[in-house]
Amino acid sequence: MTRFDSATAITAAGPGSYTADLDAGYLIGDAMNGGYLMAIMQAAALAESSHPHAVSSAFHFLRPAGEGRLHVEATTLKTGRRVTTLQVAAAQHGAQLVVATISCAEVDAAAVPDYQAPFPSIPTLDQCYRYEPRSGQDSVPAFSERVDQFYTPTTWERLRGRGAERVPELAGYVQPSERDGGATEDPCGFLPLAVDALPPVVAALGSWRWSPTVELTWHMRAVPEPGPLMFLARAEVISDGWFDETVDLWDGKGTLVAQSRQLARSGR
Repeated sequence: MTRFDSATAITAAGPGSYTADLDAGYLIGDAMNGGYLMAIMQAAALAESSHPHAVSSAFHFLRPAGEGRLHVEATTLKTGRRVTTLQVAAAQHGAQLVVATISCAEVDAAAVPDYQAPFPSIPTLDQCYRYEPRSGQDSVPAFSERVDQFYTPTTWERLRGRGAERVPELAGYVQPSERDGGATEDPCGFLPLAVDALPPVVAALGSWRWSPTVELTWHMRAVPEPGPLMFLARAEVISDGWFDETVDLWDGKGTLVAQSRQLARSGR
């Protein structure tokens, strides 16, 4: 079992009720990464559903989570033959942290798209720069070691403040950390973390400060094959202290496996 599998494990605590012990390795400063919390809440939703995949998930982040016990309540809103919809809430120390609506269904791993938008031009992984969080730094967020990140040459230059143009776009590859055991038991379980594991897209403009997510919606589009996921993250508007962020993920076969869009506050 990988560290991610252990860190997202849930324990039944009653009808529709679950607990999870949050792993300090997923902290960014004093707050847990939102994608990590989404993965735990997804696990609770799937435990309550007869369908194996979370195909549409919308999360509202009310307060940050810290290290310790997380309580998750999953309530079924509707059970259907093809789709089950649940409301899921996560709390800590008596305060509600995240609320979500999650729709579960079954995605055919052998499905072939009737249409898929053209695949973007992303260099191969061996042409990208591996992000080594401890290289030249005395301290880094623990979370930066939970995922392996590889950036395209263009993205690498942007993040180092050397880009020819200031464009809020990042591209490359992401996967569970090899130091934590590598690939997870279920590649689908990593998707909620993967769509929220990257630096905020405004980092391409020189801001590496914490950018809290207000709302994030993501869709699972296919069952990913094991291995690194290619990503393209971008913003359409950055204004008045707010920015949007869209992340698309493809597996090694070039299949679009997940899409996300979030609204967040600019780094502070």
